[in-house]
Amino acid sequence: MATLSATPSVLDRMPAHARVWVYKSAVAFTPAQLEMLAARGAAFAKSWAAHGAQLAAAVDVLHDHFVVLAVDETQAGASGCSIDTSVHFIQKLERELGHSLTDRMVVLYQKNGQVQVCRAQEVEDLLKSGELSAETMVFNDMVATVGDLRERFQVPLKETWLARYC
Repeated sequence: MATLSATPSVLDRMPAHARVWVYKSAVAFTPAQLEMLAARGAAFAKSWAAHGAQLAAAVDVLHDHFVVLAVDETQAGASGCSIDTSVHFIQKLERELGHSLTDRMVVLYQKNGQVQVCRAQEVEDLLKSGELSAETMVFNDMVATVGDLRERFQVPLKETWLARYC
């Protein structure tokens, strides 16, 4: 099983069919924020339930920019109320961190082994200037399962919704 980042992840223990939600930060998390996220994430995963049934869940941070929630729904499915609970958890994290995790217009990509950030409306100009290309590896936060996260989290820009700018 491939790891999702340079260090082993709690997501590595989740089955490929587990459902995921990926939240992103335009700002890299600090070491103190990473510690806070690890503690809050572990506590949330341990307490996350649907209709009184404990969910087999995991929360992890990838590449110092992404908070990922995962749930294996074979034991108990995430219901509307439990999904609402996860959204409230993310909103609370946003308040504690002081920045957004839900801004869909943030685009994160890799250049020279580093995570770079731009806004979606900047992509066309960045392609014209050569900062980005159709082959630039972009983080695809639209993945739906842990398997997708493992296989399609980093894809060339031309394989994302941003391809229309190429």
